[in-house]
Amino acid sequence: MFLPVKADFPLSRFPVLTVLVCLICAGVFFKQLGDWNDFNAAIDRYCQLDRSRIEQMVFTRVADLQEYGHCAEMMFTIASADDGNAIIEDIVTQIRPLAGFNRSDSREYVRQMLHDELRRYQSVVPPDPDDGLAYYTSSWNPWYMFTSAFAHGDWAHIIFNLFFFVAFAAAVETLVGPVAFIASIITIALFTGVFSSVSAYATGNHYWTLGLSGVVMGMMGLFTYLLPHGKIRCYYWIIIIFGSVAIPAWALTLWYVGGDIYRLFASDDHGVVNVMAHVTGGIAGYLFGLIFLTKARDKARDLQLELDYHSRKPKF
Repeated sequence: MFLPVKADFPLSRFPVLTVLVCLICAGVFFKQLGDWNDFNAAIDRYCQLDRSRIEQMVFTRVADLQEYGHCAEMMFTIASADDGNAIIEDIVTQIRPLAGFNRSDSREYVRQMLHDELRRYQSVVPPDPDDGLAYYTSSWNPWYMFTSAFAHGDWAHIIFNLFFFVAFAAAVETLVGPVAFIASIITIALFTGVFSSVSAYATGNHYWTLGLSGVVMGMMGLFTYLLPHGKIRCYYWIIIIFGSVAIPAWALTLWYVGGDIYRLFASDDHGVVNVMAHVTGGIAGYLFGLIFLTKARDKARDLQLELDYHSRKPKF
């Protein structure tokens, strides 16, 4: 596996904004961790509330359906659904009739109980901690397209995203300046959000998405536009073999973006990875450079010539 860590040449200045983005992501993530701890504690309190035997029986029979789980899973599904009433009606029609009730009375009891439980749940459990951060593809909300880039799902998600981001963004920031750098992040985040929504509408499968990976791939595409032969220092490991190697930006972009393009068309199941955001992020970064940063590319070309000269210069 390759892990890009930095441009393989000295930067002309310290990448303040790149570090600031990393600090914002870290701050948001630690806030998420705290919110999720509070959320899970509230879920536990809710599930431990006293209930009658018949109410416990309903929970057990819903769990037997396997689709909705038991207690926390079931209520989270209902509370977070676009149409919680539809979920309740689906449960009511599927659940086995309760002992001592005819089918009609059993359904009415279960329906009323689940509505009561939803109100209890909402009085005990705070909103989903990712509400206000994650982007839902049916919303077309540009604010959440942007904020979702700074939120992450777990430690591995944020650590790898920030490693990749620093590797490319630090050099991009020094090459294009602060205004263009900020504009590129905003543009890439919006571009990936829009195309995630377009693809979700095309497939009829909407989803929540968060993470910096779309912007990371955008930085990769932008770096490749500016400095295609500029090299990125990467660490690699193969079982017990470790080392580092400098790889041209165009090759890394081809490997990562090309691999995601292949995954996009080769499989319908991408797990929890928003492959569409990866692909459109890389494209957005390259297009942003192509449209707005032709002068910056000329500056980068001079840097590349200097790097090439020093790499060929004899050493005595």
